[in-house]
Amino acid sequence: MTRTSLITESQGFQRMGDASQVVDELLKRREETEWFIEGDFDTYVKGIQQPYVWGGEPELLMASHVLKTAISVFMIDRSSGGLVNVANYGEEYQKDKESPIKVLFHGYGHYDILEAISAQSYQKVEA
Repeated sequence: MTRTSLITESQGFQRMGDASQVVDELLKRREETEWFIEGDFDTYVKGIQQPYVWGGEPELLMASHVLKTAISVFMIDRSSGGLVNVANYGEEYQKDKESPIKVLFHGYGHYDILEAISAQSYQKVEA
């Protein structure tokens, strides 16, 4: 049995790749991606090149291409407390038995990397 755990954003960023590569991929794929960018494409690209700006769905899609791996997005189901898969990117890169990169979307523009850990890897905290 595994338990899902959040890892730090710095670890997640290293695994997700360099942001400049993601921007380069977005520019390379402009014709196929421009339609789903809100507002002016060039303004959007200039904005995401700023170090304080976080990426969203377009950047996750481009990261899947840069890394040539699948990325699955989850949200927490408020009624059950469990995770629900809400989006998948880069499914064409999914290899047999290779787990996609999993991210948790908080619903307000913020993502965290999810990592499955075994029950033996964590210590239960007693209240």
